[in-house]
Amino acid sequence: MSLEESLRSCTMRIVKFSVDCSLIFSGVAPLLISCSPQGKNADAKPEMTLQQRNDSLVMECLVCHSNQEAQRGPVLNGMDNWYLIDQLEKFRSGVRGQRVSNRSEYLMGIGAKKIKNDYELAYLAKWFADQTPQPAVRTVRGNLVEGKKLYDQRCASCHGEKGEGNRLAGGPSLNRLEGWYYLEQMRKFRSGERGYHSMDITGRTMAAAANGISDYNLKSIVAYSVNAFGPEEEVSKREQYSPKN
Repeated sequence: MSLEESLRSCTMRIVKFSVDCSLIFSGVAPLLISCSPQGKNADAKPEMTLQQRNDSLVMECLVCHSNQEAQRGPVLNGMDNWYLIDQLEKFRSGVRGQRVSNRSEYLMGIGAKKIKNDYELAYLAKWFADQTPQPAVRTVRGNLVEGKKLYDQRCASCHGEKGEGNRLAGGPSLNRLEGWYYLEQMRKFRSGERGYHSMDITGRTMAAAANGISDYNLKSIVAYSVNAFGPEEEVSKREQYSPKN
């Protein structure tokens, strides 16, 4: 390197050093640092811990799956863990929850998208399966004698004589089902609003089983099931506060 080139290089380093010093002492450099991505991350809220994330998912589910709201989904407490996993997987994969006409399932399909991975899905299923079952108000009336006959003929082979369920047959326990939800699902199976997807094997089986059953008979099956082996009966608020003669 020639003497002229050496002098030019030295001069450039001096100028750069002077500019850096002026930025630091003028307060501009700290400002530039705070505007950098690292500065923004420093002010960002810390990510939730694993347990906080799990608790948050449970609380979101409970908005609909508890008895705190008038318009709600079924209470899931004490349901079969394997069945809850199966249904959550169907919602997350789109096997269920794709028909806008089936509003409650469609909303559930949207909600299931918040589940990020298999761990979160399994956690939610186990959390609800481990909860103490809740009593339920009897909301469906029917012919209990006819209901038992129909249940024994058409339901017991998959769901058990006492509604205990049969995992090998794909039939969940019916012991935790509230009458209103039970009847609503039977009607949806009958109408094709549930059990329509080619990948929903157990759903299609239920749709075939419910096909052609009259509403009278559906109510009788539900009333018998809930009365014989359903949730513990809860007295409705209407009955609690109605004036006694």
